[in-house]
Amino acid sequence: MLKKLVTLTLLLGASLFTSVICSLSALAAPPVRIAVVCGGASGIEQEIVDRISNNLSSISDVVLSTVNPDWYVVCNITESIDQASGAVRYNGSVITKTSKGHVINTVAVQKYNQDFSLSPGAPLNKKLVDNAARDVIASAADRVVNPLQQAIVVEMETRERIIKAEGLADSDQYGEALSLLAPITPDTPHFKDVRDLMDEFAMEQDALERMNSATAKASKGRYSEAISTLRDVNKKSKRYKASLGKIASYRAALARLRPQVKPMARPTKAEPKQT
Repeated sequence: MLKKLVTLTLLLGASLFTSVICSLSALAAPPVRIAVVCGGASGIEQEIVDRISNNLSSISDVVLSTVNPDWYVVCNITESIDQASGAVRYNGSVITKTSKGHVINTVAVQKYNQDFSLSPGAPLNKKLVDNAARDVIASAADRVVNPLQQAIVVEMETRERIIKAEGLADSDQYGEALSLLAPITPDTPHFKDVRDLMDEFAMEQDALERMNSATAKASKGRYSEAISTLRDVNKKSKRYKASLGKIASYRAALARLRPQVKPMARPTKAEPKQT
C-alpha cells in the first residue's frame, strides 16, 4: 500500500513538473528563423553565405532555414575586370531584411587591385584577382556578424516582451503590459506593431476602468452617471457589447425608480333620460 502511495505521489509530481515546463515553454519566444542566400548565382557569393551561416549556427536563438524564414540575409558580389588597364574591382553587399521587406541592416564593401606588371595580351595575375575576391568575402562576412548578433538580441527581447505583455493583458493587467512594451524602440521591425498593441491595451484599460466605475456608481443608485460613463467605451473594445448590456439594465433600473403617474379617469357622459 505504501509503495502504491509513493508511486502515485511521484507520478503526480512528474505530471505537475511537466505541466510547469510546458507553461514556461509556451511563454518562451521562438528562435529567429534566418535564410542566408545568394543574391545571384556565383560561387563567390556562396562563400559569403557559408561564412555567415557558420557564424550564426552557434547562436542558440537562431534557426537557419529557407522554409518560412523571419529574416533573409542576401549576399551579393559583383566583379569588374578591365583587361586593358589591369584593374580588378569587387563590390560586395550583405542586406538583412525581414520577410515583409523591412531592411534591418546593410553592409557594403569594395576591393580594388591593379596589375601594374600586365603586358599587352597577357592574362591578369590570377593571384591578384583571387586576393581581391577573398578580401571582399572576408570583409563582408566579418562586418555583418556584429550587427546581425545585435539585431538578434533586440529581436528576441522584443518577442519576449510582446509575449509577456499579451499574457498580462489576457489577465486584464494592462498597466504592467504597457510598462513592458514602452521601452521597445524603433530598432526593431516590430515597432509599429508594438505601438498599435499599446494603443489597443490602453483602450482596453480605459474600457475596464469605465466598467468598474459604472458598476460602483450603479451600486449607489447613480444610474444616470453610470450610463454616461459607459457611453464612452470604445466600439472596438472587447467590452463594448457588455457595456451596452449594462446601459440597458441601468436604464431599466431608472425606469423602475420613476414614480408611476396614473392617468386621470375621464368623466363619463350622463345618459340621456328616456321619455
